[in-house]
Amino acid sequence: MRRYLKLWLTVLAALMPINVSAQKLDRAILAFGSSGGNLTPFWVGREAGLYRQYGLDVDVVFFRGSTIAINALATKDAQFAGLGASSSVLARLGGVDTTLIATATPGLLFYLVAKKDIKNASELKGKKVAVSRPGTDSDLAARVAVQKLGLGEKEVSYISIGSDTERVMAMNQGIVDATVVTVAGYVAAQRLGFNTLLDLAQANIPYEAASLITTQSLIRDNPEMVRRFTKGFVAAIQYSQTHREATLKILAKYMRTQDKDILNASYDYFVGRAIPRVPYVSERGLQAVIDFIRQRNPQTPNVKAADFMDNRFIKELEDSGFIKSLYGGKS
Repeated sequence: MRRYLKLWLTVLAALMPINVSAQKLDRAILAFGSSGGNLTPFWVGREAGLYRQYGLDVDVVFFRGSTIAINALATKDAQFAGLGASSSVLARLGGVDTTLIATATPGLLFYLVAKKDIKNASELKGKKVAVSRPGTDSDLAARVAVQKLGLGEKEVSYISIGSDTERVMAMNQGIVDATVVTVAGYVAAQRLGFNTLLDLAQANIPYEAASLITTQSLIRDNPEMVRRFTKGFVAAIQYSQTHREATLKILAKYMRTQDKDILNASYDYFVGRAIPRVPYVSERGLQAVIDFIRQRNPQTPNVKAADFMDNRFIKELEDSGFIKSLYGGKS
């Protein structure tokens, strides 16, 4: 009797659906190159086990600089990357088959802050504005912010300094008069009593910032891996919105800070305001990136954004009802 029972249980187990956790998970590497809260969904997908839920064992690896991270994609040492859209565009122009398949944070998400004695546009005229380096998102943000204030681009000087922290400290030391910062830098600027001249997020400028990037060769050779990763990514957006405390702990790990003001501000800004539920790559936003690259380098070919992006996986998840199901059927 026991032998027949054992045989029956074996047959029954074979007929039942196999749980993903019992399957051999495919391995994948996600490369990223910054510690900003705009990458929240990428980290949450790993730490909350959401990539594993959809059949992928994903290692999240920090590379110092987007160029090194892109090289990891080119050499197939990484399958995915969470980087600025401009990194993918420049790589593609250079011969790497990178493509954007989802957005994490669309828009120019910067604040323009200035020293205590600068309270308006007229007082900024003729002053020094710090950016990270030419051609970066902060460089564009600074130029757009100055334009939004009604000043000509040449009515201020742009100085390359480094990270948010370095730029804020340079302003505190009187080396520069103003700078653009992300939300973490904005917290530091507020503590020092600097003035806020503009919140660029409120300007709703089309732009593609942090993006989910992969390669056309991976899409061709292993579309199921791309599909699974994208599922984990959009599930991570929903998870972060509904699990504040767990997400804050994840942010503390990857942003490498225990500063509660910075963590809470980053959560509220990116999860609460910026990251979309249905993270399509914006063609207008990506074209803005390409146009800015061309402005800085007139030798850039006249290319179209549609050739640098692929929304098919997000469209599949939306059309199938998968994304809506994450939110209890609510759009």
